[in-house]
Amino acid sequence: MKKFHKLIGFVLSLTMITLISGCGGGGGSDTTTTSTMGTMSLSITDAPPMLGEDVTEVNIAVIGIEYNHDGNWTEAENFIPQTFNLLDLQNGKTLHLGDIVLPAGHYTEIRFKLGAPEKEADVKNNPDCNITFADGSSVPLFVPSGSSSGFKAKGSFDITANAKVEVTADFDVHKSIVVAGNSGKYLLKPVIRIVVTELSGEINGTVVDVADYNGTTDALVVYSYDEGTYDIAEENENTEGIRFPNSVSSSDVNMTNGSYTLAFLGEGNYTLVTAQYDGTTFVDVVDIKYNIELMMGETITVDINTSAP
Repeated sequence: MKKFHKLIGFVLSLTMITLISGCGGGGGSDTTTTSTMGTMSLSITDAPPMLGEDVTEVNIAVIGIEYNHDGNWTEAENFIPQTFNLLDLQNGKTLHLGDIVLPAGHYTEIRFKLGAPEKEADVKNNPDCNITFADGSSVPLFVPSGSSSGFKAKGSFDITANAKVEVTADFDVHKSIVVAGNSGKYLLKPVIRIVVTELSGEINGTVVDVADYNGTTDALVVYSYDEGTYDIAEENENTEGIRFPNSVSSSDVNMTNGSYTLAFLGEGNYTLVTAQYDGTTFVDVVDIKYNIELMMGETITVDINTSAP
């Protein structure tokens, strides 16, 4: 397998809002159901991807959401399928996908079902997952078992009756789009993590020497790692052609002003690794910053100078 020649990343933002019980006539109220249920207000956002100018759309169709409660997978009955272009959802922009009623309780995963073809014969029936180019042409984005079994987003969060919790699922497409070696088909194998939004933070900053690079052909990507988990082997492609496979998240650097943003990170210490690409070809790691501390709900600025000794 080879890595899809572009790096994409996007984030699924999920807001959990409890359903407050309403008052009935005659001064009574029925709290049997509402006191144990909550509503998931589901939105989606795309972290800034690294794409060539020839790619204009990366379209994804979410046709269902399932949640795992008390060990049982249950499909959300009131979810309305939606199709969206990931490139419209960058730099914190979000798209609301709907409100979903969930039982109160502890969750460790949810599952996204995608309306995508699993094989060539399914393309006409599932045309909504695709990659579109500037000349108007498009290619299907195949998702093996994506519409039938779905893809898990892992992480812990709690839905408490009569309370509100916001949860973000980070759909890391940079790790998830590969090209099949024999067929050349584009395959989506999602890697998704969950973080409680109000407990998450953001690292942003500027690559101060971005002007030293060729803004037309060079590209820079900043990867975040949990402190102590990065080693030089991460620079090598894994079996599916993905570099930096164990990074928590990544951000393309704006090659005009040098800015980058790593959003929805959990509290903790991080290593920031900046990699240079010549077009889409990996060149080298040009900077590493260790022990970046991020507190709950905090936004910090970390500027990067790749020319510094």
